[in-house]
Amino acid sequence: MPFRWKIVTALAFIFLCFWMGGFLTFMATVENRQSALVDGVGGIVILTGTPARLTAGFDLLKENDGARLLVSGVNSKVTRETLRQATGQSSELMDCCVDLGRLARNTEGNAYETSLWAKSNDFNSLAIVTSAYHMPRSLVELKRQMPDINLIAYPVASDTLELTGWWKNPRAFMVLAGEFNKYVFSLVRARLDE
Repeated sequence: MPFRWKIVTALAFIFLCFWMGGFLTFMATVENRQSALVDGVGGIVILTGTPARLTAGFDLLKENDGARLLVSGVNSKVTRETLRQATGQSSELMDCCVDLGRLARNTEGNAYETSLWAKSNDFNSLAIVTSAYHMPRSLVELKRQMPDINLIAYPVASDTLELTGWWKNPRAFMVLAGEFNKYVFSLVRARLDE
């Protein structure tokens, strides 16, 4: 094998080792992430994606009197009534305390939409509801948009992706590896912004 191919192979091996170490650290964090105790929070944000996120967010809203909820990234075809019926919420709760955000198409868009909503409601802390594996990147993107707002992570177990035994499930591994890569990209972009 020519010398330059040995160098390329060695560099690829080193990169793979660093990537795998980072990924395993990411997975240990995601698998062990606990929801914070959220009491007296004024703003709650659900990043759309799975029914479990909606359930957890609405439960959190009901536990915090006077709180307001943003469901970020709602499809333009979904009406308030459709969402109300799908989640089993009362009309009173939907009318008094729930805002539907329709700007976001991705996590970066969720962060921008959330920052506008937080500013218009004068919130200084927000509970963020999303899947555990999505939480690290979400917090990075949200912090980029709102560096002065206290973000409280409220991760939920995904009802579409089982984290237990992810290494035995090729689909789960691909989703989680993709999410880790996006997380690293978000971290790099956040550092460059600084």
